[in-house]
Amino acid sequence: MISYKLFQAGYCTHNAKAALKGAPSSEMKFPATAALLKHPDKGYILFDTGYTRAFYEETKKLPFSLYAKITPVYVKENESIVEQLQQENIREEEIQYIFLSHFHADHMCGLKDFPNSTFICSKEAYDSVKNKQGIRAVMAAYIPNLLPHDFEERAIFIEDMQIAGMEHPPFEVISEVFEKPLYDLWGDRSCFAINLSGHAKGQYGLIFQDEKQQTIFLVADAVWRSAAYRENRPPSKLAFLIMDDPKEYKKNFEKIVRLHSMAKEIKIIPTHCEEIL
Repeated sequence: MISYKLFQAGYCTHNAKAALKGAPSSEMKFPATAALLKHPDKGYILFDTGYTRAFYEETKKLPFSLYAKITPVYVKENESIVEQLQQENIREEEIQYIFLSHFHADHMCGLKDFPNSTFICSKEAYDSVKNKQGIRAVMAAYIPNLLPHDFEERAIFIEDMQIAGMEHPPFEVISEVFEKPLYDLWGDRSCFAINLSGHAKGQYGLIFQDEKQQTIFLVADAVWRSAAYRENRPPSKLAFLIMDDPKEYKKNFEKIVRLHSMAKEIKIIPTHCEEIL
């Protein structure tokens, strides 16, 4: 089984009304959550990296300063995921893999802090951003300088992995609800990736069982708050303006709502929910 721990690596703020249907018009915090998994054979695996203070450096000048103005970011000294891991006596070279759900800055800010890790991501997602610069990158919430220069040489693409069969309980209920294949990361049926595009092209979630045999579903930005899927409260129409594919987002949102209603024992973890921290 896999053990895991959640960390908050900074946060940003947005209007609650835009992020959650029916919420009042007020400032809402969106923590940038990173998850540390420990696999019995593969060692330490990070799911995303959250913010680091590199965000401030990379958004000092136009056009990326627009990103910082649209999305106010707050990250303290010693709050980066690499520094928090050091406080847990885990060195950066011990992180064998980093699963990158998608290429938005709040998920990839810390990639350069792990020069020896292998990256796991979607090829579709990488291809969609790798040539973007300037304002086109800003519009994709992507900051090119946050990507290590040797990223492609160290990357493993999810689409090249083995597709799992439907006979692996308790994961098959997720595959059935989403009507999508599960990709078996290691070929040992311990970790599965599933496409959750919509918010970003090629966004993937991660599914595994923890030491208590509870199914954990890291859904990245497929939903922003736990209240959203529990109460069927999607974002407002305004929020869909910043999404890669609003129709696909709505489909995946509805399926997460359905999954929760069918299998409440599955622990769904959005990246930006204060409640789960």
